Amino acid sequence: MTSTRSVVPGYLRPPPSTVVRMRAPGWTAAIILVALLVIEVYARSPLASPLDIVPVSDMAVTMVELLGDPEFLADALGRTLGIIVVAFVLSSVLGVAAAYMLWRFELWDRAFQPYLNVYYAVPTFALYPIMVVLFGSGIAPIAVLSTIFAFGVVALNARTGFNSVSPIVTKLGTTLEMTRWQFFRSILLPYALPNIVTGLKLGLSYAIISVLASEFILSTQGLGHFISIAYDSFDIDEMYAGILVVTALALLATLGISAVLNRFDWRRRR
Repeated sequence: MTSTRSVVPGYLRPPPSTVVRMRAPGWTAAIILVALLVIEVYARSPLASPLDIVPVSDMAVTMVELLGDPEFLADALGRTLGIIVVAFVLSSVLGVAAAYMLWRFELWDRAFQPYLNVYYAVPTFALYPIMVVLFGSGIAPIAVLSTIFAFGVVALNARTGFNSVSPIVTKLGTTLEMTRWQFFRSILLPYALPNIVTGLKLGLSYAIISVLASEFILSTQGLGHFISIAYDSFDIDEMYAGILVVTALALLATLGISAVLNRFDWRRRR
């Protein structure tokens, strides 16, 4: 019996939809379950100290209790979710708009390129005192700081997408006498959309990181502050329950936004 061998190079073949008869979401769930099982076994073993880590089952029980506490939902989880949504929406709109303006005006693009390249070399959290002076204490400084933190990655990815438009395609739009809006809607946006989608996914992650880090260090409310207080008071159960809430929040948010945005990414359509 002779075996047939594909003559198509490997880099041209589509990636397999399943590995060991399981799709990517199944592997994601399996990896999470294995990690949780390892933590559970280790936490219950003699090697672990109860002051270092608690079993995942205990974390889950405490997390359910926290999610049933109206004060926790309003003062910690709800507040943090609200700031994340505000920072994500503002950074998305401003980042894409700024990238378009940089693409539209080449002189601006050349002028701002060095600043965009070193954007994250600047210690963003050092701006918090300035934010407090300008906006007072409370939600506003954290929202502004998180918007600034997520803005850069959205703008950089959208700028890359807009700059990927071929000059030939741009000349085609001019030949067809398209209006600026027609060119943006029919040519520029479809070309840039995959990069914009990538930037928005990263922007959400950056917004979550910035909000929680700001609350952990600087705030007197929110989910990050809740974890900080539990840590300082050696309330290990509530600390890990808060961390589990953060992990679940980040995982659900990133998976949800990816599922929504991937519908607009023509590279992922089958």
